[in-house]
Amino acid sequence: MRIEVIKREENLLEFYLEGEDHTFANLLNEVLHENEHVKFAGYTIEHPVLMARKPRFKVVTDGKVKPEEVLEEAAQKIFDRARVLLDAWKKALKG
Repeated sequence: MRIEVIKREENLLEFYLEGEDHTFANLLNEVLHENEHVKFAGYTIEHPVLMARKPRFKVVTDGKVKPEEVLEEAAQKIFDRARVLLDAWKKALKG
């Protein structure tokens, strides 16, 4: 995964999420929407035949926190949830 920043302002961040598709992009988008400071979060994937398939994200906050901060929080939430799933899976396999 690689992040290519397209545009960065005080409460706006646009970036490409290279090496990913709808699967991870949708998860990230959903977790971003859980943050009360996110006013808009969305992504698009340009036509897969004509362009490289990479989600283009746009995140806008209310200005109380920076977009980079909400992205860090979302990444941590995704990591934590994956850890819970992994622990539950290990427990189920033992049982």
